[in-house]
Amino acid sequence: MRQGFDKIIGQDLAKRVLKRAARENRPSHTYLFLGLEGTGKMTAAIEFAKALNCNNLRDGNPCEECPPCRSIEHHNCPEVRIWSPEIRKQDTTIDQMREMRDYAMLRPVSARWKVNIIEQGDTLNEESANCILKLLEEPPNYVVNILLFRNSVNILPTIRSRCRLVRFTQVSTAELIDRLLEDYNVTNDKARFLAIYSQGSPGKAIRLIGDEAFFQRRDAVIDTAGCAASRNPWAALKLAEILRTEAGKPAQEIQDSEDDEEPDEPIDQERAKRSSRDVLLESLDIMLLWYRDLLATKFLGPSAAVVNVDKQDEISAQSMCYPDTERLFDAVETILEAKRLILANCNAQIVTEALMMRLTGCSIAE
Repeated sequence: MRQGFDKIIGQDLAKRVLKRAARENRPSHTYLFLGLEGTGKMTAAIEFAKALNCNNLRDGNPCEECPPCRSIEHHNCPEVRIWSPEIRKQDTTIDQMREMRDYAMLRPVSARWKVNIIEQGDTLNEESANCILKLLEEPPNYVVNILLFRNSVNILPTIRSRCRLVRFTQVSTAELIDRLLEDYNVTNDKARFLAIYSQGSPGKAIRLIGDEAFFQRRDAVIDTAGCAASRNPWAALKLAEILRTEAGKPAQEIQDSEDDEEPDEPIDQERAKRSSRDVLLESLDIMLLWYRDLLATKFLGPSAAVVNVDKQDEISAQSMCYPDTERLFDAVETILEAKRLILANCNAQIVTEALMMRLTGCSIAE
């Protein structure tokens, strides 16, 4: 089993910077980890906190065995805090940042370094960011602050100027395939699909390995695309219902079942709605990539580079149903428009039924 920074896939430069700081026991007091979701920022922050406090550091890598390493790994070290957005507000609030500022003033007791990890720096608003500017610029000499950002556009200049930047980049497909094969016991076809589908995000690829609902959704979307050539308007309406499902369960049922769990909590209703929408958006993304593969195969034949590399036979068979690329181009545009409408909170049933009618080339009048 890999230990310490070796758990992180890729990110060689970031790992060298952090291991050196731990080895020399001379970290910067404020870091900004910048990179897309799933590229290893949180894992790196946790391993860095371990390395700074490890009793038996091994060439910059934490030993994973000493009390500080174990307590940090199990998230019960009082000297390492992760500050996450409040669920209800979806922001990292000024009250949280005031608490972090006060917490930093207390000297560590069970470890050498006190480490603050702001999980989603993108959710800091100007008020909450300004609250911690002095802490970021002049922290106590035992404090290390780590801010995780996904999008550089969201970094306030006052934050950026006070931090040491560490970039986290997308991982190459070949490297991600190798690690999935070595560490997660998946088939070659599944590793290739996950590496390409995740677009260089190891976290996303790893999360999907055991997500049977995702693969069932993908199969349903592929079957739906296969049926779309039938030009049957009533079949189109049925296909729209399938598209709104999570592993065969209608999105409305997901919302109803979650509402039933806590009927007195408005936040649960909002979470259910977001869950239903996220499921549908993911289905549309899967469908978009499927039609992209059909289009590429129609243009280039069997040599086309496709995302769904484990479904080559289905792609070839479906692409032969289209005499030319015009309808496939229209399908891609139609799916993109459906995504825009769902993101704008339009009615999911109306959007998906209109989508499937267009994909089948039908109108109700037919």
